[in-house]
Amino acid sequence: MTTTPNSPAEADSTAPADPTRRRVMKTAGVAGTVAVIGGSVAATSACSSDEDAEPTKDSSLPASDVPVGSGTVIEDTYVITQPKEGEFFAFSSVCTHQGCQVTRVTEEAIVCPCHSSNFSVTTGEVMSGPAEEPLPKYEVSESGGTLTVKGK
Repeated sequence: MTTTPNSPAEADSTAPADPTRRRVMKTAGVAGTVAVIGGSVAATSACSSDEDAEPTKDSSLPASDVPVGSGTVIEDTYVITQPKEGEFFAFSSVCTHQGCQVTRVTEEAIVCPCHSSNFSVTTGEVMSGPAEEPLPKYEVSESGGTLTVKGK
């Protein structure tokens, strides 16, 4: 006659455990929680403000790469705008709110994709938050069709 153990202490610890529905669901729940936490860390790592946002190197690009009425981000360091033909402005491409990389320039604003802060394309001043500080401004010069942004 075969008997079953009445308590966990009587069970053979070397016997393979049958996966119960409860155990499978618990494991899936833990795995899902880890995935959500890991995804949240990855998504917010672009918003870190721990790094120094002041670029120190000079950067150059052809003036033709900066569309009139818009702008472009170069080397994940600077954003250069050209609101009017031949009028160029350069700013840090790191949002002053939480350090996200700005990625889009419209006719009216430099836009941070993380929290939708908008900055002026001519002054870098905050047009709408949550950012409270303007984007740092840099000297940009044009010579022979090439723009050069002077780092600090």
